[in-house]
Amino acid sequence: MNASQRLGGSMVFLLMLLCGLFMWAGSPYLWIRIAAARADSQNLSMGQVLFILGAIAITGVVMAKVLAMLNALYSRVTGGDAEVVIRSPWTQSMRDGRTTGRVTTILDVVMVISVSLALLAAAVWFIFFAGDTVSPRGGILLLRGVG
Repeated sequence: MNASQRLGGSMVFLLMLLCGLFMWAGSPYLWIRIAAARADSQNLSMGQVLFILGAIAITGVVMAKVLAMLNALYSRVTGGDAEVVIRSPWTQSMRDGRTTGRVTTILDVVMVISVSLALLAAAVWFIFFAGDTVSPRGGILLLRGVG
């Protein structure tokens, strides 16, 4: 693989990662913000909840199609198939060099990374920025002390 293929593959990979992050974290945030901006009161109606769930589902399907197209683009840009070699020590026997039979694509790698980053971002938000969501006294007991 030459330098231009490597650069193009890296650009497509980063775009896939951004799309994956949007699918898991950005889309729910976006639709909740849109529903909240249009709400008449602090309480959500059932229609707003159904709107949010439907919009997230439709956005997820669209993002899955976009990620599939980017996966195909990655394979064209890098000049090969979309498979990547990831050698996990627990997937092989110590006595032989047989493969696991499972093909790992760049899309698999992107999904694992994007879900992990979305969960990490949610945990960081909850622990450090959520405010008084756990304790009526404000903040998380772990950070503010029990007493």
